[in-house]
Amino acid sequence: MAAPRCARSLFGPAKRAKISIPTPYSHTFSRTRSSRAEEDEERADRKLKKREESRGIDDSMGLEERLERMGIDPAEYQKLYKSQQAAEKRQKAWEPKTKAEADEKWKALQQTPDHHALLHMYKRAGVEPIKVAKERGIQLPGGETPANPADLQKELDALRDPVNVKAMTMRPLRRAAEHGVPVCDLQLRTYSIRNLLLFADFAVRAAYYMGLAARGPVPLPRITERWTVPRANFVMKKSQENFERITMRRLIQIQDGHPDVVKAWLAFLAKHQYYGVGMKANIWEYESLEAATSVGEEIREGDYRGRREAPMLEKINEILAGKGYREAMKGYESPAEIKSAVQIKAPAKAKRPVQKTA
Repeated sequence: MAAPRCARSLFGPAKRAKISIPTPYSHTFSRTRSSRAEEDEERADRKLKKREESRGIDDSMGLEERLERMGIDPAEYQKLYKSQQAAEKRQKAWEPKTKAEADEKWKALQQTPDHHALLHMYKRAGVEPIKVAKERGIQLPGGETPANPADLQKELDALRDPVNVKAMTMRPLRRAAEHGVPVCDLQLRTYSIRNLLLFADFAVRAAYYMGLAARGPVPLPRITERWTVPRANFVMKKSQENFERITMRRLIQIQDGHPDVVKAWLAFLAKHQYYGVGMKANIWEYESLEAATSVGEEIREGDYRGRREAPMLEKINEILAGKGYREAMKGYESPAEIKSAVQIKAPAKAKRPVQKTA
């Protein structure tokens, strides 16, 4: 039988927590020396001695004699050696000695751009590439002349972005409604606010370019739905999980718009609908008082006198019956003619003779 929890400490020895001594700060930018570093250095020295022996270089020769034997200018070598010593000295002076200095160096490196580009390295060495290229007559590939920075800046300033590109960074343009009669209420719903804002802005801009007066987008109250689902039944009934779904909505109202233009606007939005955004539209159409006189009349096929699209349909029939249209479509068959001309019939099945047995 296990001992009670209150008495367990009496039966076992006390355990002391081990407190580790903080180690002193080590150099941030230091590199550890590998165990095979000495062997690698000895191997490199042996290769160098073999190479010098093959070139006829002895240890008794001076530095200048060795450089001349190797084909290196002593003055150029001294210049490179001094620059290397100065670079190592600057590097040692730049390396931080404490953790605070290391943090300051790191913050400075994060806030400043990279100064290790090729042009910066030339400038630190006191070499001006553009000046040297002019002195030696070096030109760009293809014989092109380098552009003057002042003239180039003037040309860049003279460039102007198109108006529609500038409009993307500004608020959408709107048209003023003359009478303020609502024609369409478009409600956008989504679970992601970013998709909703993007598509609402797109819908307002499309309404402006189609000549519609749009108001909104107006934020509507959120729809919050919550569900509580038990994770298991019977004994684990109290272990429940809660789910929540928030629907965000925006309302765009079109005023004083032609019904055909409104339908074209809705079709354009449906074609370019953004993912995760649903649409619900309520459309109102207003007819004249003369429409009440045609109530109860029998509508025949091909009779469009009482319809709102009657002028447009009459124009279409006039174009189709015109001489120019017939000449242009000569040689083409309409779908009705093709359907009547092509008749697909199933092959008739041959009847098998029936044999009668006595």
